[in-house]
Amino acid sequence: MAALWRRFCSSAAAAAPGRGPGPTRAGLWTRFRNSKVGLWTGSLINDYKEACKEIVVGAKDHPGKAAFYCTLLAGSCVCGYNNPCDQSFQATLLESSNLLLILSPWVRNGRSDQHVQSLVKVKNQGRLRYQNLLIFSLVYAAPYDTKTSIYDAQCEYLKPRWSDFPGRVLDIGFFGKWWILSSKMRDWDINDEEFAYLPAELRTITPQNLHSTENERLFELKFQPVILEEEHIQEGGGG
Repeated sequence: MAALWRRFCSSAAAAAPGRGPGPTRAGLWTRFRNSKVGLWTGSLINDYKEACKEIVVGAKDHPGKAAFYCTLLAGSCVCGYNNPCDQSFQATLLESSNLLLILSPWVRNGRSDQHVQSLVKVKNQGRLRYQNLLIFSLVYAAPYDTKTSIYDAQCEYLKPRWSDFPGRVLDIGFFGKWWILSSKMRDWDINDEEFAYLPAELRTITPQNLHSTENERLFELKFQPVILEEEHIQEGGGG
């Protein structure tokens, strides 16, 4: 009977919580650390740790190079944040078209009108494409609309080559501005053809011509009163 009682007590003690050989938190962590996932995670953390140490040491040894890379990274982030989107190009194109529409065809700049009309034509044909390249954006013309089902549009061997892509670029968006459209819209309300028959020295107006001392003198002279001398009065009366 005593032997049975001792065996029962030992079995109860082994089954008691916290005292048996059951799995504990430390055991679970050890198994995870020794597993394939744990080894891969530990190796990845060590790699990042060593890379961070090398960056800190390199920055201390070469502060100028580190400042250059930090400036480059910060500039890239700023450019990416101000990178214009597709909607901004559509709005800029619509605004440019409206500005030209309020003018007579005889007053519009021919270069601006032709560029805007070509963009509107490509857009109406469904061939206008937008590509975000993180730091800057591109707007280019596709050969066909996405819904076109003709053979030339679907055949893989008839697609345009990458070497022809620069010729299909319509605009470049960088730092919140579409540069080609902005350059084409410069002097959009001046028709250069009106001055085609003027002498060469009068076709181009420089700031020196607009703000010269002689121009200022003549401008002030027209506001001065006219003084008639006696001889001029007598000549006028005799006539």
